[in-house]
Amino acid sequence: MRYNRFIVLKKYCWTIVSFLLLNLFLTFFLLQEREFLDQSREIAVQFKANFLKDSVTNFIHEFERNKADSIEIFDFTVLERENLLQDSLESVRTLQGAERVIKSIFTPKDPREMWGYVLIAYPEDTVALSQNMPADWDRSDRSLENIFCAWRAIELPYGKFYFGVTQERLYNTMVSIVSSKIHNSHFVEETYYWINEIRNYKGGKDYAVRLIHPNPRSSEGMLLSTDMQDAVGDYPYMRELEGINENGESFSTYYFKKKDSDNFARKITYAKLYKPYNWVVCMGSYYDDIYDSVNAIKKAKQNSLNRIIVPFAILLDLILIVYMSMRFYEYKKEREALNEQTDIDPLTEAHTKDFGKRELRKKFMAYKITNDSPAVMLMDIDNFKTINDSNGKDAGDYVLSQLVSIFSEQSRLSDILIRWEGDKFMAIFDGMKKTACWHYSQKLLETVSSHTFNYKGKAIQATVSLGFAFFDETDKNHLQIVERAESALKEAKGAGKNRARVN
Repeated sequence: MRYNRFIVLKKYCWTIVSFLLLNLFLTFFLLQEREFLDQSREIAVQFKANFLKDSVTNFIHEFERNKADSIEIFDFTVLERENLLQDSLESVRTLQGAERVIKSIFTPKDPREMWGYVLIAYPEDTVALSQNMPADWDRSDRSLENIFCAWRAIELPYGKFYFGVTQERLYNTMVSIVSSKIHNSHFVEETYYWINEIRNYKGGKDYAVRLIHPNPRSSEGMLLSTDMQDAVGDYPYMRELEGINENGESFSTYYFKKKDSDNFARKITYAKLYKPYNWVVCMGSYYDDIYDSVNAIKKAKQNSLNRIIVPFAILLDLILIVYMSMRFYEYKKEREALNEQTDIDPLTEAHTKDFGKRELRKKFMAYKITNDSPAVMLMDIDNFKTINDSNGKDAGDYVLSQLVSIFSEQSRLSDILIRWEGDKFMAIFDGMKKTACWHYSQKLLETVSSHTFNYKGKAIQATVSLGFAFFDETDKNHLQIVERAESALKEAKGAGKNRARVN
């Protein structure tokens, strides 16, 4: 594949210029024998302060994206539940019948705080049935936004039903996500995130709770007061709250116990308010660690001056050459991958395996939040080699493409078909339960076995075997469901083919 080297040079022009300027600067700098300025420590502290602020801001942006992704998943879950309710309530003509249907659909299997709902009965406009609804709900759509993160309303002849995923569920999901990120984050030195949740912006006793904290984790749930003092008698929480109330953020210094030690050390901290949850997101670093880094740099500089000018300049030039060579190679590969990448199999017009893996990963992430698993089916053509050997490869390809058409006719628009490998296909069915798998599989098996594939005057008969599987709470990744579907498919093959098994 041809590519334009001039484009690459133009794209990385500033990188090349930056390398050359850096080369000149370092040569000049290393020729000058001088010590760091006396304010080097203060400069290092300022750099650290900027790092803390940028890190906290980026961290908040990250879990805002996580929040948006969770809401999107919850909204899809609400849509699925709405479709189920619409189907179940279509033939119900009484309020009592509707109550029974609702109770059967929103079961104790759902997390306690997951769903909220209320059934308003006509014509009295009274509450006939409710769950997780606040007493002060004023029956307005605006107030529903404060109760639910995703919701729907269903108009019935005898009343109106509101339901949705609660803000409490979203909050607990965010706490779980953010807590995992904080507990698993690692930085150089003793730098880490933590979160306090404000309960009273006026301060005082128990004005906040330590929501998430890795050092030590056992301190989570600890109540905080603005009259708490650090090791030198200062009031860090009071000063932090003052900054939060005034500017929504705060830089502060105080003395805090170091990890795995009884010693207290001076610490610089940046705190920023995330107003939707009243979270104060913090990050801090000890002055001792900052000063140690500065001293180490100064010592290294003193030992390096006038001894590495030429080797370093040569090394920098080599780095530039290697860097640009790598960019040329990566640019070429990117262009090749861009042309080759597609989500549709050109022969059958089913989705590709790469697309299927991405979809499985998304479904697995959604399952971990909602506990609702799609049905995953593996479909394999029985004796496909015989079909190819007897009729030719082109005939086999024709059978594959026609099989995709049969699947499309027998399935919903939301169902996804993937050409997994060779004559094996995978299908993903959102909302399909185990009992429905049997009904669907029998219809599909009968349709395929009774269909005659006419290719250039040749009448070809074919059957398929099917294996169904669902996500399990013990799954560690999205591919374990494929292993169970493979096992079910093998059982169907071993039982005589033209059969289905559900694992």
